[in-house]
Amino acid sequence: MGRKPQNSANLAAFLHIIDTSRLLRVLKADARAIFTLASKAQAAADWMHTQQPEQLSVAA
Repeated sequence: MGRKPQNSANLAAFLHIIDTSRLLRVLKADARAIFTLASKAQAAADWMHTQQPEQLSVAA
C-alpha cells in the first residue's frame, strides 16, 4: 500500500497527480478524447456562467 497524504495540501497534490495520470491514459488510448474533454469543459464553463447573478449597470 502506498503512502497516504497527511494534510489537505498533500491530499490536493495527490489527487491532482492521480487525475493527471488518468487523463494521460485516456489521451493515449483515444487521440480524439481531447476534443470531447474540451467540449465538456466548455459546457461546464457555460453552465457556471449562467448561474452567476446578473450585474446591474450603474448610470453615470
